[in-house]
Amino acid sequence: MGQSAGRIQGILAFITTDKDRYLGGAPLSILARDKDEVVEFSEAIAEAFLADILELKSGDYLIIKK
Repeated sequence: MGQSAGRIQGILAFITTDKDRYLGGAPLSILARDKDEVVEFSEAIAEAFLADILELKSGDYLIIKK
C-alpha cells in the first residue's frame, strides 16, 4: 500500500441547506431545500463518482474521493 492509502484525494462536492454557508465555486457547492434533498444529492453524486459521503456536525455533507 502506498503512502496515499486512506488519504482524501479531493472534495467533489459540498452540500448544505444553509444559504450562509453556500459559497459556490470549486468544488461543486449545492444549496438544497431540506435534509431529504441533501441526502438525495449526496447519494447520487457519491454513486456516480464511486466516492464517500461525510456528514459534518453542522449537517452539511462533503462528497470525497479517496
